[in-house]
Amino acid sequence: MKNMTKLIFMAGSGFLLSGCIASERDMGTLKLQLQELNATITQMQSNQAELASKMEELNRNLSVSNENLSQVDSQIFKLSAKLDDLTASVRPETAAGVSAGASADKPAALLPSDLFAEAKSHLDKGAYESAAVGFKLYLSKYPSSENAEQAYMYMGDAYIAAGQTKQGAIAYATLLQQFPKSKFIPAARLKYALSIIPLGKQDEAKRYLASVVQEFPSSAEAKTAQEELAKLK
Repeated sequence: MKNMTKLIFMAGSGFLLSGCIASERDMGTLKLQLQELNATITQMQSNQAELASKMEELNRNLSVSNENLSQVDSQIFKLSAKLDDLTASVRPETAAGVSAGASADKPAALLPSDLFAEAKSHLDKGAYESAAVGFKLYLSKYPSSENAEQAYMYMGDAYIAAGQTKQGAIAYATLLQQFPKSKFIPAARLKYALSIIPLGKQDEAKRYLASVVQEFPSSAEAKTAQEELAKLK
C-alpha cells in the first residue's frame, strides 16, 4: 500500500513538472513572437515615415515643375515677340517704297543664306540674344537647308553666351537627334555635356563626354572631353 501511494505521488509530481516545463516553453515562444511583432511594427513605422518624406519631396518637386513651366511659357511669349521684331527688321517694306514704284520682281523675303548671314553677324558682334532669335527664325523657315546643322550649333552657342543654358542645351540636343551623322556630332556632344552640368545632370554629362573620347579619339573634342571627365571624378 505504501508502495502504491509512493508511485501515485511520483506520477503526480512528474505530471506537474512536465506541465511547468511545457508552460515555460510556451512562454518563451510567446516572447519570441512578441519580439518579432514589435520588430515588424517598428519596420512599418519606419516605412511610413520614409513614404511620408518621399511624398513631401514629390510635392516640392511638383511645385518647382509648375514654376518652371510658367517660366517656359513666359520665355516662349518673349521669343515670339522677338521673332516678330526680327522678321519686321529683316524684311523692310515701307509704304514710301511701294508708292515710289518699287521693283515688281523684288523678293518678298530674304534668301536663306541672307538670313543665316544676318544671324551669324549678330553672333560675331556679341549680340547673342538677337543671334539666337535669328537662327531660331532661320531654322523655323528652312529646317532642311544645308546650313541647318551649323545653325543649331550657332544657336546653342548664342544661348550659352547669353546665359540661357537650358535653351543652349536644347539646341545641341536637337542637332544630335535630328542629324546623328553630322560632322558636328563630336562638338555637339561635348557642348551638350558641358551645358547640362550646371543643370545638375553630371551623370548624363559623363556619358556624353565618355562617348566623345571613345568614338572620336583623334578629335580635338576628345582631348577636351577627357579633361572635363577628370574634373568630374
